[in-house]
Amino acid sequence: MEPILESGDIVFYKDVKNRSNISIGDIVIFNHPIKNIKLIKKITSIRGEGFEVSGENTNFSDDSNYFGLIKKNSILGIVTSRVSKKSMINLKFIFNQGQ
Repeated sequence: MEPILESGDIVFYKDVKNRSNISIGDIVIFNHPIKNIKLIKKITSIRGEGFEVSGENTNFSDDSNYFGLIKKNSILGIVTSRVSKKSMINLKFIFNQGQ
């Protein structure tokens, strides 16, 4: 099984206005609780005022196994769709054939 997201993919997301609508299984963009970066992870559990998030590569993922629960207000958006890097390369090839 291939990962849902790979490096180089473009993701589209919707802003989160009501964080109570976030569900287990949603893929979210959030501010890392320790580092000054943004991450994209899947919600695996909801506990009170926090979310547990995990990546697909559990042995090497920077997720709740490393930093614990993330606060609800650190969630920036819910991923709605993606365009894979592979698809973009194929489209570029198709559109460049006539040149």
